[in-house]
Amino acid sequence: MEPARPTFWNVPHWGEIAQYVLGTLALIVFAVGVYWRARKWRLGRPEPGMEGIGTRLKNLLKYGLFQWRLSSDPLAAVVHLAIFWGMVVLAIGTALATVDWDGTRLFFGFQFLTSGAYLLFELVLDLFGVALLAGLAVAAYRRYVLRPKPLQMQVCAKDTWQSAYLLIVLLVIAVSGFVIEGLRLEEGYRAKALLGADVAAAAGDDRAAWDQVRAAQNTSAAPWAPVGLGLSKLFSPLSSLAILSLHRVVWWVHALAAFVFIGSIPFTKAFHLIAAPLNIFFANPASRDRLLPAAPAGVQRLSDFTWRQLLQLDACTACGKCLDACPTGTAGLPHPTCSIVQTLSAQLARVGAWGKRHGASPSCATPAAACKSQGGERGGGDGLPSLHNGVIPADALWSCCMCGSCEARCPVFIEHPRMIVDLRRHLVDQGQVAEGLQEALTNLNRYGNSFGQSARKRAGWTKDLGFTVKDALKEDVEYLWFVGDYGSYDPRGQQVSRATAAIFHQAGLDVGILFDKEQNAGNDVRRVGEEGLFELLREKNLQVLEKARFRRIVTTDPHSYNVLKNEYHLNGAKDAQAGSLPPEGRVVLHATQLVEALLCEGKLRPGRPLGYRATYHDPCFLGRYNGVYEAPRRVLAALGVTLVEMPRNRADSYCCGAGGGRIWMKDAPGVQERPAENRIREALALPGVEYFVVACPKDMAMFQDAVKTVRAEDRLKVVDLAELVWESVQLGAGAEARS
Repeated sequence: MEPARPTFWNVPHWGEIAQYVLGTLALIVFAVGVYWRARKWRLGRPEPGMEGIGTRLKNLLKYGLFQWRLSSDPLAAVVHLAIFWGMVVLAIGTALATVDWDGTRLFFGFQFLTSGAYLLFELVLDLFGVALLAGLAVAAYRRYVLRPKPLQMQVCAKDTWQSAYLLIVLLVIAVSGFVIEGLRLEEGYRAKALLGADVAAAAGDDRAAWDQVRAAQNTSAAPWAPVGLGLSKLFSPLSSLAILSLHRVVWWVHALAAFVFIGSIPFTKAFHLIAAPLNIFFANPASRDRLLPAAPAGVQRLSDFTWRQLLQLDACTACGKCLDACPTGTAGLPHPTCSIVQTLSAQLARVGAWGKRHGASPSCATPAAACKSQGGERGGGDGLPSLHNGVIPADALWSCCMCGSCEARCPVFIEHPRMIVDLRRHLVDQGQVAEGLQEALTNLNRYGNSFGQSARKRAGWTKDLGFTVKDALKEDVEYLWFVGDYGSYDPRGQQVSRATAAIFHQAGLDVGILFDKEQNAGNDVRRVGEEGLFELLREKNLQVLEKARFRRIVTTDPHSYNVLKNEYHLNGAKDAQAGSLPPEGRVVLHATQLVEALLCEGKLRPGRPLGYRATYHDPCFLGRYNGVYEAPRRVLAALGVTLVEMPRNRADSYCCGAGGGRIWMKDAPGVQERPAENRIREALALPGVEYFVVACPKDMAMFQDAVKTVRAEDRLKVVDLAELVWESVQLGAGAEARS
């Protein structure tokens, strides 16, 4: 007889029945638990803009099943894939074995796990079982021995024991499965020697005898189960009675551990196995580069979030990847911004199955501020408490730079910045703003800029240029240059604006500005939570833009670029392709994209190679939010600049600390190192680098101050890309004049 899967070998009939009863109970508990968790999401408001099924399925495959966002951390990626696919394949194997034995065998009289199919089945399960064990071992070593910084971020004490529980229960399932296999093979060899060649005739109608026959028949498959075969040698000193008894004990341990794990999934952090794929599938592509509508007065309680934001709280795996990239976490503040999602997740866990709140205090142990009394604002009619004044510290909300690094690194697509903005909106609504922010908001409301300067001074930098800059409200222009506040009022930004204007003039570009009619575009205003002021600024700017006659918008400010491109809803607005400009539509460009196109078209001619060694900093709102990475690098290459990349570059670029309105606020007490200083030290560690190149006026301000703070003015010069372009173009113009 050919080898076949010996399911329920050495298991009495009552044990087989008990397994199905317990398995059914485990599945019922699992289903009720999933319903209990999912029902909480209905507390949230509707989620806007749900569309794009094709993209969702692609994301689910790429990021859900293969966890592509962990590729920047190869060890973590391999560990998670080994554990995930080990569990999945072993679960599928168990299901197939059950169908094979109590499905097709009983109802149709045949087994499909026989012969070659069975041999392959055994080998695959052994390989993935080893992968699961290896993944669990490395995961335990990383979490409890190496303890890298991301894994030290524990907002709730229960996360510590839940992680240990999951590692232990999965380890028990995997090890016991191999032990069961080894015991069966050892007894099979003994039965084969005892029964001889005609093993089937020796069985008769006795179940125990048939168990021996099945074990003997399947020894031919032993080489295809190398782990079980190796373990069987360890059991050779035991008697057959001992092997049979031990097998039954381990079989029950294995089964009970599996049932406990299945039933516990909705009640532990293992629920991310359900919530994370759902969150990836429902990820809203519109919410990555633009803010979506929120509750009018912001988020005060969990029910003010949308249902998908509540789903995100359940999807959080507490992996700490957000902490690894968070400027606030690196700065050593007591409440890193990235911990907010974990704190909110702990609050959601306290909500009862039917939307009722249980308990009077948070279940988490740390941080201390999250476990204080929730006094202050009272809960709403839904019985949910306020998330402010004790649960989420205001300092944590205001410390966020809105760099988006946490969101870009999150393996399960959690939108941290969006949640923080929604919570900030409530603080602004209540008049509880960070120190320094109120003055900036007042200036923006009164003067249209954060500097509190007269609008008449906005174009003061254009004086003494040696040529006239057009007024786009009085003349037709091809390019409307939206300069921004820092390019207009900050002395360092004005210097960059002059260099940019000279470049445009040299290229013969038809460009104009709005002079005193331009107002702050509102990108950071919106991200501090002042939605009303943002709407006011946007409306004023749109009214002016409607009067201007232009085809394309260009800006030197990534913050303005992001909001104009993504949140102004300009008719026909689109992005530019590398090295070329689309012929139609109101294109929104960053200056680096336009300069690259001018170089490609030959309208700008660099001089001799500059020969500098430089590093380039990717601005958050240009790179991570809008994917503009290569245009600035190609420009540097065209100038003959040797680019030395910092370890954190492109999507992993480290924020300067200015975004999200942080540039208007005072530093929180306890800051160990400002983000800009951390970034400058990273650049100083590069061999031979003499220039730190930026493409954002806020970066210029932040990094020049940081260079002074770390006392590195004589070693590293902070320059804008436009300044290097103008230097090179002047060299080229001088060479042409001499020739």
